[in-house]
Amino acid sequence: MDRRFCIHVGIALAPIVVLSCWLLAHEWTAFSGANLALRSFDSVRSALFAMEKVSAERGPSNGALGEDLPLPAARAAALDAARRESDRRLAALVDALRRNGCPRCDDDAGAIEALEADLAAARANIDRLLRLPLARRGDRALSEAVDQMIAIVPEFLPIVAARTSDIVAADPYTLNSLILAKLAADLREQAGQLGSHFTSALAMNRALAEDERFALERGEGRIEQLRSMINSRLVAHADVNPQAAAALNDEYYGDGLRYVDAVRLLADRPGGAGLTTARFAAQYVPTMRSITGLRDSALGHAEDALRAHRRHALGILAGTAAGVALLLVALIWAIARFRQQVVSPFVKATALIEAIADGDLTTEVPTSFRRHEIRGMFDAIAVLKHHSAERARLERERASLMEELATMAQTDPLTHLLNRRAFETRARALCAEAQAAGDPVAMIMFDIDHFKHINDTHGHAAGDDALRTVAELCRKHWRQSDVVARIGGEEFAVAARVSAGGDAFALAERLRRGIAEAAVPADGAPVCKVTASFGVALASARDEADVAQLLKRADHVLYQAKLAGRNCVVVDPGSPALDGSARSPSVVS
Repeated sequence: MDRRFCIHVGIALAPIVVLSCWLLAHEWTAFSGANLALRSFDSVRSALFAMEKVSAERGPSNGALGEDLPLPAARAAALDAARRESDRRLAALVDALRRNGCPRCDDDAGAIEALEADLAAARANIDRLLRLPLARRGDRALSEAVDQMIAIVPEFLPIVAARTSDIVAADPYTLNSLILAKLAADLREQAGQLGSHFTSALAMNRALAEDERFALERGEGRIEQLRSMINSRLVAHADVNPQAAAALNDEYYGDGLRYVDAVRLLADRPGGAGLTTARFAAQYVPTMRSITGLRDSALGHAEDALRAHRRHALGILAGTAAGVALLLVALIWAIARFRQQVVSPFVKATALIEAIADGDLTTEVPTSFRRHEIRGMFDAIAVLKHHSAERARLERERASLMEELATMAQTDPLTHLLNRRAFETRARALCAEAQAAGDPVAMIMFDIDHFKHINDTHGHAAGDDALRTVAELCRKHWRQSDVVARIGGEEFAVAARVSAGGDAFALAERLRRGIAEAAVPADGAPVCKVTASFGVALASARDEADVAQLLKRADHVLYQAKLAGRNCVVVDPGSPALDGSARSPSVVS
């Protein structure tokens, strides 16, 4: 009943859960996109700031290039400060790209590293020229140094474009603000380039060359084009700070371009404009601040829009999650109440009875039922469980006792090896298996030499330690398939399948050496040395191996080993499957 009830409830809830998960996933995707857009905005803003500072660095660079040696301290300090600011903005850009977490941001960070290398090369070229007297710098070298600095700024544009795409994908309404900020950044660069075109002529105190006039005209044309594009964006984007737009018209389009025109007229004279590059930069560069002001206003508007979009996405996500959770909680609560009041008591009773019948007595029997009939039913089940638990406990104790008795019946309690009765049983099985496989069987008996002397000299505790040491060596030296037992006080026996008689002798000899080299703790002395004597008897695969007969033969040659001086291995000379060298008793001192 409970299973069918749960199946029907699951079928009814499945579409609701699927729809809820889809809705949450959709809102989470929107919120994640808003977060990514904000991180990408940080990258775009950092890129535009870095681009501005690298462009602005040309002002102090051009001013220094127009000064003769020794370079004035003010010019050197201004150049150093501009370079430090450029480096700081580049580091901030790399950090923003690392934090962005987009798949292509690491590549963009690598592109910035390449850009820094180009910037370092351009700075090194300028420093080289600054070490020369002004007269030796030359027009061409000055122009190349300026162009090398100008060529760095376009390397920022792919990063700005890529991250702008990420922003617009999440919030298309920021596109106009971002384009306006990008146009302002382009205008700042073009304005800087316009001033840089005067550097060579002003530094060398000469008139403008034809290519420099052409570059100035082209730069002014590009600036007018950007002005038209910015004005069209301002018309469509009236909420951008109007003071920033007015400042741009008054300061740069007014004062800045008028100053450029005036300097160009002066520079057309044969003797040049009569201005230093530093003086030109001091007059011209401040007019470009209105451009960055417009850029910052557009960026601020874009950031406000992105943060509002993120708050909106977060609010929708939180509201959706709360609504879904409330709906699911209400449904689950209603279903749970119905199941608790109608289905659960009978299902629990059935499950408990089945569990008790299967031997599972871990389930608790509930008692908190208000209805007398149900409470009485579960009280009866509790009594049944108690009786079943008692019976299971008694059965476990009986099984444990039987297992313990079986182990005690087959194992020597001191050495934990087999006792004599278990040894004979397993040795007969080993002999039968060896005869079926056509392998000889070796019976090896050994005992500890002068064991009574050890007990009398060092005490029975030392004797027990000696027996345990020998048992441990047996476990170490004999194979897992061999049958090893303690069959008497200090006597041990081993039944093993071997391929030849020499193998049995080698196995016994290896254990004899191990026992002779072992150290047994003894009371009153650091160690107690023990030795053992071995007797080996074999039965070939053709003969039926009789365990009792093999034990008798092995005991006989063990006696011979004791007569031969102990601490040796003696093989029954009448055993089959022995080579010539193993038939004679082997005595090892």
